[in-house]
Amino acid sequence: MGFTHAVVSAAGSVEALDDDTRGTAGGQQAYATAREVKFRELLHRPNLDLEMLRALAWNGVPNQHRPCCWRILSGYVPVNVQRREAVLARKRQEYADMLPEYYHETHKLRSTDENATMHQISIDVPRTAPGVRFVRDNDRIQEMLRRVLYIRALRTPASGYVQGINDLVTPFIIVFLSEFFEEPMEEWDIKTLSEEQLVIAEADAYWCLSRLLDGIQDHYTPAQPGIQEKVLLLEDMVRRIDEPLAAHLEQQGVEYLQFAFRWVNCLLLRELPFPVCVLRVWDTYLAEGPRFCDFLVYVCASLLVHWSERLRKLDFQGIILFLQRLPTADWTEKDVEIVLSRAHMWSILFERAKSHFNSPGK
Repeated sequence: MGFTHAVVSAAGSVEALDDDTRGTAGGQQAYATAREVKFRELLHRPNLDLEMLRALAWNGVPNQHRPCCWRILSGYVPVNVQRREAVLARKRQEYADMLPEYYHETHKLRSTDENATMHQISIDVPRTAPGVRFVRDNDRIQEMLRRVLYIRALRTPASGYVQGINDLVTPFIIVFLSEFFEEPMEEWDIKTLSEEQLVIAEADAYWCLSRLLDGIQDHYTPAQPGIQEKVLLLEDMVRRIDEPLAAHLEQQGVEYLQFAFRWVNCLLLRELPFPVCVLRVWDTYLAEGPRFCDFLVYVCASLLVHWSERLRKLDFQGIILFLQRLPTADWTEKDVEIVLSRAHMWSILFERAKSHFNSPGK
């Protein structure tokens, strides 16, 4: 019997994937087909069971079902299949109406603060997903990013625009554009899409990003207290699950904010290969629902401890350089699933002893 890799669902169920079976081409195809059937049947139910979808999506969503699943898991559209299309049409039109209201004002009509926001967004957008040519070298995609980010900033003055949010909109745009293509992202030709199709993908990205940010708003308010708290929780957790690593980091004078601020700020998007690993992790993020913000800390801890043995051999400079450029370029979904499974295991253990996961200093 080969190694059994356990991928754990948000509902606590476990899909035991025997590598002797799934490792073969026939086994992989059978597994993928069975999951695709499960998703298709679930998504076509008159009133979808949201918890069942969360449990199924936690282990990854087939590409063809990801746009629909992400819209539902984000809370953007209802679980009732008959109402879904009407809500989509209304929200997409609402976003289309925002474009002339918020975005197409001339420079002279914007306030000083609005021009400053647009200036910062225009600086950040070309830096978004630097390793992804489809995003980096595509003017129309960058225009979509600018519009979503600027309109979101104007409509949420409490947080406005903060660097890092530009990264978070990218997975949504790619997933919703994927509905219009059959080829891999690297082969997409955006010129084949109509303006209407582009605005549909942009509108869906806007609303899903908004729902995501609503749940982590304190990450992007002044001083970003939510991120500060999560980094402190990460440090406390690592001290409890890998004391030798924690001691070494402390001995070398490593501050968690020096590397983990970006991890939390960008939801690890810059630490993993895009799109394969990033979209797989985001399936789980969205499946976690209200628990997502806490679960992110477990994922960060799992990723850090993954490199424990190597990190304990490095000095301060080596540690910082390593953590700022993790060697994950060749990672696959299987690597990510190991990190997620370990994070889920710890989340269960810590929730059973919640006193272990109090905010530091409390």
